[in-house]
Amino acid sequence: MQVSLNIDGKTVPFRKSGATMLAYKMQTGREFYADLSAFLLSMRLDESGKVVLKENGMPDVDVEKLNIECMYSMLHVMARSADKNVPADLLEWLDTFEEFPVIRIFNRLLPMINNEMKIDEKNSLTAAENPQEAAI
Repeated sequence: MQVSLNIDGKTVPFRKSGATMLAYKMQTGREFYADLSAFLLSMRLDESGKVVLKENGMPDVDVEKLNIECMYSMLHVMARSADKNVPADLLEWLDTFEEFPVIRIFNRLLPMINNEMKIDEKNSLTAAENPQEAAI
């Protein structure tokens, strides 16, 4: 899946593929979904469990729980997957932008990032007695 965003006047493509989690681990030494879960836990929820949004529409996050480096790294891995001309060095890539609103960008890409964590009938392993027939 690929999404393009306008960041600092530039069209920047981001791609999430089957290689994203492994590329992230190879680049950072950390687990993709462990870091994603930590981000999700940093978002404030209301009594019904919905994410609390600020007046500007951005999620309200607990900055003491937020690891911004993980967000930058995830975005960098997905940008490199979409465009092989993106520098391999994260800081070199970020230095090509005057402004890089990481939380806003991450929030826009979160549905794509989080897509594989959803389980539906088509992709679930429900055939416990015969796992070879389960859809993957």
